[in-house]
Amino acid sequence: MDVPVDDFVFHSYDPGFIVLSYIVSVVGCWTSLELLHKRTSSKGLYNWYLLLGAATAMGAVAIWSMHFIGNRAINMDEGQPDMQIGYNAGFTAGSFFLPICVVGLAFYLFTITDQVNFTGTITGGCLAGFAICGMHYLGQGGISNYHAVYDWRFVLGSGIIAVVAATLALGIFFYFKSGWTNTWWKRSACALLLAVGVSGMHWVATVGTSYRLESVIDGNRNGLSRRTTVVVVLCLAIGCCITLIIFAIIGQRSRHRMADRAQQVVLACATWDQDGRLLVTPEGLLPCRKITNSYVERSFDDIFSTEHPVFCWIYRASRYWQSVADLIPGMRIHLRSSSFAKRSRPGSATQTRDSPDGTEDYSQVFKELFCIAASDLATMLQEPLENVGVLYDEIVSTGTTKKSRGARIFSSSQTGIGNNDIERAPSRIIFGRGQLLFLVRRADKLETAQLQASGFRFAPVPQVVEHLARSMQVTVKELQPRLDRMKEFPLHIRTLDPGVHLACFALRPLYQRGFDVLVPKDAKNLLPTVALPIPALDMWQIDFITRFDDWEVGKCLQWLSKQSILESATARERVFFGQLYNGLFALGQQINDEFFQSARLTARPLRAPCYNPETGMHGQAEIIAFRVIADVHQSRLLNDRVEFTSSRFFLCQQHVYQKSPDHQIFARRVHREFASLLERKERPTLPRASSGNYRRGFFGRMPSSPGIPTASTYSGQRDQSPSTIKEDSSSEKGLVDEPTSGPFGGIHVSNEVTIDVSEVRRGDRSPNVEMSNLGVFSEAAVAPVERETFIDELISLTIAERRQQRA
Repeated sequence: MDVPVDDFVFHSYDPGFIVLSYIVSVVGCWTSLELLHKRTSSKGLYNWYLLLGAATAMGAVAIWSMHFIGNRAINMDEGQPDMQIGYNAGFTAGSFFLPICVVGLAFYLFTITDQVNFTGTITGGCLAGFAICGMHYLGQGGISNYHAVYDWRFVLGSGIIAVVAATLALGIFFYFKSGWTNTWWKRSACALLLAVGVSGMHWVATVGTSYRLESVIDGNRNGLSRRTTVVVVLCLAIGCCITLIIFAIIGQRSRHRMADRAQQVVLACATWDQDGRLLVTPEGLLPCRKITNSYVERSFDDIFSTEHPVFCWIYRASRYWQSVADLIPGMRIHLRSSSFAKRSRPGSATQTRDSPDGTEDYSQVFKELFCIAASDLATMLQEPLENVGVLYDEIVSTGTTKKSRGARIFSSSQTGIGNNDIERAPSRIIFGRGQLLFLVRRADKLETAQLQASGFRFAPVPQVVEHLARSMQVTVKELQPRLDRMKEFPLHIRTLDPGVHLACFALRPLYQRGFDVLVPKDAKNLLPTVALPIPALDMWQIDFITRFDDWEVGKCLQWLSKQSILESATARERVFFGQLYNGLFALGQQINDEFFQSARLTARPLRAPCYNPETGMHGQAEIIAFRVIADVHQSRLLNDRVEFTSSRFFLCQQHVYQKSPDHQIFARRVHREFASLLERKERPTLPRASSGNYRRGFFGRMPSSPGIPTASTYSGQRDQSPSTIKEDSSSEKGLVDEPTSGPFGGIHVSNEVTIDVSEVRRGDRSPNVEMSNLGVFSEAAVAPVERETFIDELISLTIAERRQQRA
C-alpha cells in the first residue's frame, strides 16, 4: 500500500523478535555482572580491563543490541520491504558508544568502595537508567526514513522503569558482592531483573512512539539496513555467550580442582590486611599451590605432623627464605631430571619412599616440592619469595567432610593430635586424605592496594569462612578457630624481654616418641615465665639463689615466707625475697597443676637471647628455671594458658628468632645438602674434562680453584693423586664464616640424648620412664655448629637428674 510522505505509517510487532531481544539483553546483563563479579578493586589494569569489558557487555549487548533486535520486531506497512526502518551510520555509531561510557561510569561509582552506600547506589542507578534511555532515543534519532513522534507520558514512564530497575538490580548485585553471598543464581536473577529494566524501558517507549514517513528506502542509498544491524547484534551476542561458556568452564574446573586439592598436600597463603581481612581470589578462595598428592610415609608411625623432621626443616626455611631462594631453579631441574622425583611430583600415579638405588630419599624431594610451591605462590601474588610469608605451626587435615575409603583412622595416642590423656579411652580420629599448610603474612596499605589491583580481594573472615570450609571439605567449626589464631600468629618469633625471669621447664614423656614441653598457648616457642622487676642479677643475689639449688618449689616458697628469715634479713634481701615469692606464686597460678610443686630449682642463671625489632639490638635475658618431669599420664592440655607441645618443634623454634646467627648456618647446610644431591645425580653423565678445571655444581659448570677439598670433583676418571685438591666452589660457599677448628681438630662431635619410654607393670605402680644416652658420634668434616641454647642446657640437667634418681 502506497503511503504519502509525512503521513503516519501503521506498524505491528513480531513476537519472535520481542522474545529474542529480551534474551539478548539477559545475555549481555549476565556477562556484564560476571565480569563485575571478578573485579577486586577500583585500581589496577586487571580491574580496569574488567570494568571496560563489563561496560561493553552492558552497553553494546544488553542495551544497544537489544534495541536494534527490538526494532527489528517492528513491521512497517504490513512488512513492505521498502517501508522498513533504516538507520543513519553516524547516529548508530554514537548510540553504540554512549551507553558504554555512561554505564562504565555508573559501574565505577558502584565499586569505588568495598561497601555499598546509599549515595553511590542512587547515583550509579540513575546513570545506568540514563544510559538506557539515552541510547534508546539517540538510536531512534538515527532512523533515516522516519520521523519518530513520542508521547511524553510514555517517555516519562520508560525513564522511571529504567532507573528503578537498574538501581534495584545493580544495588542488590553489589550488596551480595560485598557480602560474598552473590552465588551464580543470584547473579543470574539480578541479570534477569536488569534485562527487564532495559527491555521494559524500550517497549514502553516504543508503544508510545508513532512513525511519520519521510522517505522510501532506496537500495542504492548509503546507510545501515535492518539486516546489517541484526548481523552485528548477533555477533556481539554470540561473543557474550562464548564468554559465559568460558566462565562456566573455568568455574567448573575450579570446583573440581578444589575438590582434588582437598585430597592432596597443598600450600596456601593467608594474607591479612591492617583491618584483619583475609586475602582471597575473586571466587572467595585462598591462593594456593599443590605440593604433592600425599606425603609418602615410611611406616604407620611416620605421620607428617609438626614434629616431623621435614616439617621442622620447611618451617626454618620459611623463616629465612634466603637460604633456598637461589636453589629453586636447580630444584626444578632436579625434579625434571630425576625419575624418582618424577614419581613423587604432583600428578604422579605412584609414589615410593626410596629410590631403587637407594641414593635418594623422599624427604629431600618433598622439601624441593615445598620450595617450588612457595616460589609459584609468590609468583602468583607478584611478590618476591622473601615476602610470601612464614609457615603456620599447624597442619590442617582436609577432606574430612567427604566420606572416603582412603580416609585414615588413628587413635589419638598414636597421632599426638587431640587430647593425649591416656587415662581416657583412646578416641578414634578420622584424618582427611589431604593436608593444608599455610604461609601467613600481613600486608600494609601499599601492599594491600597492589594485591587488589592484581586481582585479589580482602574479605572479613565471617563472610568467606563457609565458602572456604566447603572448598577444603572441612567444617566451619574446625576452620574458624584456626583462622582466628592465624590472624594473631606472630610473623617474628617472640623472645623474652631483657631482664630476669622465673621459668618452668616441664617435660611430659611420651610412649616411644620422646617427650613434650610445657609452653604458653600464645607463645609456643617460650617457656612459661614470670618477669621479675630486676634488670639484672647481682653477685650477692646469685650467691643467695645458689643456696636453693635443687630445692623444690614448695620448699622455696615455705622458706621465703618464714617470718624468722625475713626478720633477720637486710632491707634489700627482704625486697628480693618478696620478689622471688611473688614471682613463684604467679608462675604457680599460671601453670595451676600439682606437678609444679615438685619442680626443682636450677640455681645457675641461664642466658636466653633477646631481640628488639624496633631498635635492631640483641640482648640477653637471665633465666632462673625450675625443672620437672611430669607424669606420663599428665594431660596434654592443662588450662587455657599453657599446654604441652612437641619438643622437636619447640627446639626448632629456638633457632629462628629474628636476626638469629643460626639462620646463616642453616643456609649453609641447605646448600650443602642440595648441591651434593644434584651432583650425585649428574656425575655419571659428565663428559671427560678438557683443559681447565671445572666441576659440576648445582647450577651447571663452575670453575674450581686449589684450596679446600670438594665432595665431588670429576674429570672423566677418578684422580689417583692425593695432592690434586681443589677448592670448594659449591653454591653454599661464602654464606657464613668458616668456624675455627675446635679441640677435636675440625671434627664435629655431638652427643644425642633421647628418652626411651617403656611401660613396666609392677602391681599398682606407675610405668617407669627410662632415659638412655645413644652415645657420641662424629662427622669427619668441618661443619658450622649451631650454638647451644639454654633449652639444651635444661634438657641435659633434667635428664642427668632423672638418671641419678634411677641409679
